[in-house]
Amino acid sequence: SSYNMAYGESTTADYDMATPANYTSNTLSSSMGSGLGGGGGTLGGSNTMSNTMSKSGYNTMSSYSYQTSSLHQKRFLVQNVRTMMANQAGNQMVQYSATSSGAVTPGAAGDEVRVDCCLMATDGRSVVTGSSLGPPQVWDMQNGELLRIMKGDTVGSTNLHLACNDRLLVGAVHADLEVNEYSTRKGVTNKKLQIWDYTTGKPLEMGTEETCSALCVMSDPDKVVFARSEKFGNATHVIVWDLLGNQALKEVKYDAPVGNNDYVNFLKLSHNDRYCVLGFNNSFDNHAEFVVFDMNQTHHEVTDPCLLRLDANTDCTVILPRDEAVTGLRNGDLVVWSLRTGQPSRQLLSGSGVHAHNKEVKAVVLSEDNRYLVSASADGTLKVWDMQTERQMSTLRGHKDEVWCVAISPDNEIVVSGGKDASIRLWRMKNGSEICAFSTAVDVFYVTMSHDKGTIVALGDKFGARKLIMLQVVRTKIRRTVTS
Repeated sequence: SSYNMAYGESTTADYDMATPANYTSNTLSSSMGSGLGGGGGTLGGSNTMSNTMSKSGYNTMSSYSYQTSSLHQKRFLVQNVRTMMANQAGNQMVQYSATSSGAVTPGAAGDEVRVDCCLMATDGRSVVTGSSLGPPQVWDMQNGELLRIMKGDTVGSTNLHLACNDRLLVGAVHADLEVNEYSTRKGVTNKKLQIWDYTTGKPLEMGTEETCSALCVMSDPDKVVFARSEKFGNATHVIVWDLLGNQALKEVKYDAPVGNNDYVNFLKLSHNDRYCVLGFNNSFDNHAEFVVFDMNQTHHEVTDPCLLRLDANTDCTVILPRDEAVTGLRNGDLVVWSLRTGQPSRQLLSGSGVHAHNKEVKAVVLSEDNRYLVSASADGTLKVWDMQTERQMSTLRGHKDEVWCVAISPDNEIVVSGGKDASIRLWRMKNGSEICAFSTAVDVFYVTMSHDKGTIVALGDKFGARKLIMLQVVRTKIRRTVTS
């Protein structure tokens, strides 16, 4: 018997990206020869992309156009964008490809706006971006259209969360223009808690002005917990806030300085909301310092919290079940530590038995079911860990430089990564094989994937210019013809 897998296609995909008054058109064209597999055919054709963005109106996009023949050849040939895999039944193949709906640079009054953070709505239809120099903006993930700009007098929003089943947007925002490199690094004392109606973009009236430097949604989506530090870091407060009642429910205080009198820039909760983990990047030696509050205590002042100091970045930490956490260190270690005691207990080790990675760990992410952890490193690799056995499953190789960010699809099928090599890559988590890659013009520092695995949203930076990138992931089934 012989097996023949052949396909031929000529496709054109149009994506519209626009501000409310201005329209942007991106056209991606590709043609491929037929006869892959048994036919022994070739892959060829022209590949061009045009990207034109209008600069009129209040919200502007940068104008540019370019040819990407070499880029597409790299995507289809070198990077193996259309990788085909047999399913368990063996009667069909699955192919993946990534097509771009464009790189969006949101702007205000003719000036580019720095995009510092983003998050997806639960329904996978919209994405929210935040900037230290502008209000939150909501984009349509299918066509890239700017849907609305959150209202209010804030000029910066870098810590955003959706709560109350996506009915409210909660953020730590800057209330004035005194934002600079020093104030951003130190936490910005004038950040305040702000709540918006997500559908209308209107801010909720706050009864009191609550300063806030880090926040997190609780397991009850109608509540958030946020932290603030007093001036010069002499005391740290943790507040539980009822979003529906718009009032504080509980406040816990630690009346002592942390690190080099620094401000909270990391906040996570244990899976039962009992422990609140605060992180400080020590501005003197750049070490991460963690303080763990027991939120079940009855008194309002913490006298002896769990303290931990590690050579790491605070945001390279994920919270595990059983009241533990994993932090990736600059020497390549993955350290497991206890939230109850604040003490390291063990390490995740690769096959070499020395370090998890050969260089600094840049990012860690835990799957939604807590079964798998993926670590990304400056050594150019990602590693998948089975957290039930705490053993390494596979190493993902393909990035040409440091890997800065990673995400896992909700069903644990796909890993998405980005990094300093200006690429976004998709992998099969179980066996570590690369599915496809997409080249960007910016170094990618954040990626996330929609629940239906149909859209990837990424943030990139090149020489201080930030871009929001939306990729539509096309997944096509190809029948396999069997002849005898």
